[in-house]
Amino acid sequence: MIFGEYMKTLSLGPVSALTRRSSSRGTRLHQPCFSFLLFLAGILLCGSVPDFLVFGATPEANPAASTTSITGKAVELNGTAMPAGATLFSGDVIRLGEASTVALQFGNSSVLAAPLTELVVEAEGVTLRNGRLQVRAGGEESFAISGPFFHVNIAAFAGAPSSAEIRLGGMRAQVSAVTGAADLTAEGIASAYTLHAGETATLDATGADATPGQSATSPAAGEVSRLVPQVQIDRASQHLVAAVSDRVYWNDDLRSGPTGRAHVTLTDGSQLNLGSDSSLRIVQHDAQAQQTSLDLLVGRLRGKITKLNRPGAKFEVHTPMGIAGLVGTDFSLLVTDDYAELMVFEGAVRFTTSSGQTAIVTAGNMLRISKSGALEGPSQSTSQEVQAAQSLTDVSGAAGTASQGAVAAGTHSVVPLVITLSGSAAAVGIGVWQGTRPTVSTTIP
Repeated sequence: MIFGEYMKTLSLGPVSALTRRSSSRGTRLHQPCFSFLLFLAGILLCGSVPDFLVFGATPEANPAASTTSITGKAVELNGTAMPAGATLFSGDVIRLGEASTVALQFGNSSVLAAPLTELVVEAEGVTLRNGRLQVRAGGEESFAISGPFFHVNIAAFAGAPSSAEIRLGGMRAQVSAVTGAADLTAEGIASAYTLHAGETATLDATGADATPGQSATSPAAGEVSRLVPQVQIDRASQHLVAAVSDRVYWNDDLRSGPTGRAHVTLTDGSQLNLGSDSSLRIVQHDAQAQQTSLDLLVGRLRGKITKLNRPGAKFEVHTPMGIAGLVGTDFSLLVTDDYAELMVFEGAVRFTTSSGQTAIVTAGNMLRISKSGALEGPSQSTSQEVQAAQSLTDVSGAAGTASQGAVAAGTHSVVPLVITLSGSAAAVGIGVWQGTRPTVSTTIP
């Protein structure tokens, strides 16, 4: 008798007929109990358990996932062989041996676990303990993959499913966006980094103070003192998600996102504030010889520069419109596609255009340089212009936890996050950097 027919017959008959007496024995036998025994006997005779009774953990809550396929014989669910078609609940532990895989379905999302993988089923995702997963998220609700020092959220992107591959071995992990996008958060980094298709993030938690991509021949130029995410450091072929206390080296490119800002303290004590949607390259910074050269391709930069007193000392900021030469100055510099704008708060700045024209801008004044090289000014800055220039590069809100998404000053990124590309594209998540000058020699004179 199948289960549906059993439930139908169990519901028939008047309440008075629910009990009867045995003619051979004087004991009372309850029909529901007897019918249930017949039902169990039928299961034993059929040699199988109905699908609705196959599950891992105690079904005290709604199922979290279902098993769509199993290959190989070394797949365990909570320490025992995992049956085909198993219904999974939060807290279930799945372990795969060699030559075995399992496919799971979580609503609109699917997970394929590779051999030698161990994971824990969660209500809205999985926790990866070791191994490799391929995840496809097709719905608007995100699917979460957690690790010991990272967290990944995957959801449909631009109306299409997103997919990613996550690898974890010990204290190293790798997250690759295959299609769509994946939001990745590493331990010690307050905001998520969005990986787009073709990008791979490498995380290494084996050394908290490690600086990825550091070259033994690259002199240090300074460090990130305060930060509002997202800011990225491009170093050689690597793309690093910046964190407070990260060192900055010669030829590093700093790029900020739409909300990102960074405060960099150079080794000579000079202070640089990088605004949002900006690209700054630290071409050279030799504190002892007082030789500094920066490239500001686009965006806003405010600098409070230590006074230069050595013969031949220079502190230059190169832009597509010309070069700003600084000597112990507090200034703001804005670069757009059409013009550059220099504002001086203290001291003086000599600006030389690409055609060789020179203008000296003193405190309280500003100068605009067009793309063609035409000069407008110097003219006196209004209080509104000064306030706007200073506030748009301010990073003081990152000094504490009050600013949402800010990384507190003085904290360390526990897990360095390195972003690499599978293709040859130059854009990596935040923006595009087009180098204006070749890298300089890292030999200190």
